[in-house]
Amino acid sequence: MNLPEIFNSLSKLQESNSINEISKLNDDLKIHDLALSVKDAKDIIRTRNNALKAQGRIELNLDVMKSIIKELGKSSYVNQDNLVETISDMYEVFHYVKNSTSDFLCDDEILKTIMFFYNTVYGGSMELIKGKGISKIVDNFRNGKDVNNIKEEEDNK
Repeated sequence: MNLPEIFNSLSKLQESNSINEISKLNDDLKIHDLALSVKDAKDIIRTRNNALKAQGRIELNLDVMKSIIKELGKSSYVNQDNLVETISDMYEVFHYVKNSTSDFLCDDEILKTIMFFYNTVYGGSMELIKGKGISKIVDNFRNGKDVNNIKEEEDNK
């Protein structure tokens, strides 16, 4: 077996394991009348790989993706029709913020803040998250403000 065949086999095995991990989240999602098919899981993995490549990032596990899926599953703005697209968009936003803040914000802080904007401030609008939401998070970081200030500022409006 030559080297390209070995890498191809490993890639297929990794994809299969990733699909299984994502499919296991259906137990959490079914509580909210949501489900991910094998095709959905493949689409999510493809988006993940493209987003990581575009942002120049490497992830060794699916922890961020699984957290995003679990959080979005709880949102009243997510339904079966927009689930996969919203997961993909949220993952891309997450890594954009991660890069823009030079990895100084922890994953949980970023996810909680993005979900706060999605669920509370922008009423489920990914377009507003991608524009105003990202700008607000990154500006606060660059100005030395804690991420929690964003929540306080929005609550006081």
